[in-house]
Amino acid sequence: MKRQISLLIMLVVMSQVAYSQINMEDSTVRTIAYWDLKETNSYQITLASFEIIGTDTSKWNEIAYVVDMEVLDSTENSYEVSWTYRDFVLNLGERDSAYQSLMEKLMTISEGSLVKFRTDEYGAFQEVTNWEDISEFYRKSGDTLKSMFGNVPQINEMVDQTFASYKTKNSIETQSIKDVLQFLNFHGAEYKLGEEMSGVINSPNVLGKNRLETQVYVLLEEIFPEDNDYRIVSLSEANSEQLVSETRLVLKIMMPKATEEELNGLMAEVGSLSNTVENVSVIHGWGWPIYSEEIRSVGSDQKIKVEIRTIEIL
Repeated sequence: MKRQISLLIMLVVMSQVAYSQINMEDSTVRTIAYWDLKETNSYQITLASFEIIGTDTSKWNEIAYVVDMEVLDSTENSYEVSWTYRDFVLNLGERDSAYQSLMEKLMTISEGSLVKFRTDEYGAFQEVTNWEDISEFYRKSGDTLKSMFGNVPQINEMVDQTFASYKTKNSIETQSIKDVLQFLNFHGAEYKLGEEMSGVINSPNVLGKNRLETQVYVLLEEIFPEDNDYRIVSLSEANSEQLVSETRLVLKIMMPKATEEELNGLMAEVGSLSNTVENVSVIHGWGWPIYSEEIRSVGSDQKIKVEIRTIEIL
């Protein structure tokens, strides 16, 4: 019996070592998803956004909600995961009443909405698997909202703009699941304490995948072995010249009849472009982010839109 117990203890220890992501001997961590089938966790997510024009801020608003995450399937090569959204709370500051009413109804419609996505075996994002359902859900939601407000042209335009990021697989994966991408930001790589990693990756934008060169810096700041977690930060900055060319291409698509002179005038109004993302996360040894804050700054020297999203395990 003693021999069986000792063998059992040895197997448990070996299993823990095999799956451990934190190696204090060489001060490295691996951010890999060790998630069990049907395992669940819930997260509180808060998104604050505003615009900066000169030294003034405007259009401040804040949306808070809860996501219930479940591991639907687990194989040697992938995880299938669902996110269910609930408990939306909206604070739009001093926005006009029409926009306030529209967003409140949108939050009601979005209650219980579902995103399913696939990761590789390490937890790195691969794709949204129910994008057609999402697109159809928000198409019907848009029609419902338009009908609620009596098909007023101004409201219809606001609805179309709000739901533009839900129309295609690419727009959903690049624009409407930023919380998922933030959650999985560090998965799939190994990091060494105090050693900055940097490189250039090709990231997606509204026009498609791998269109934008982005300089990325990652630093493992601190390891907390007693809590089996660690703090890691990243900074990414898009190529400014490519931002200009991509923005011009978007304008051409949106305004096919515009002349080169008109496009030049619009680009002059836009000014110098920038797109940066800062992320700081605390991640548990089993690959579950405990806390994450991400600051996205997109715009020009004329106007910058800032989004600050926090994700915290409940």
